[in-house]
Amino acid sequence: MLTGPTITTILSTIVLALTPSDRWAAARELKSGSTVPPWLIWSVGVALALLAVSFIAASYIQKSKKSRMGQ
Repeated sequence: MLTGPTITTILSTIVLALTPSDRWAAARELKSGSTVPPWLIWSVGVALALLAVSFIAASYIQKSKKSRMGQ
């Protein structure tokens, strides 16, 4: 397929065409900060923590049911 090598060639040509000052300007723009609101990051963290706790609880409950059934 031609698309892979073609895209790679085009991107490398663009990068090589940039001057060092253009590269630094582009790198500074990347570090301009996150556009994700902090409340979203916190809510995702809380959701992942709740998911982990519920997974551990479900595993514990399942293990205790299996041990009771075996007795």
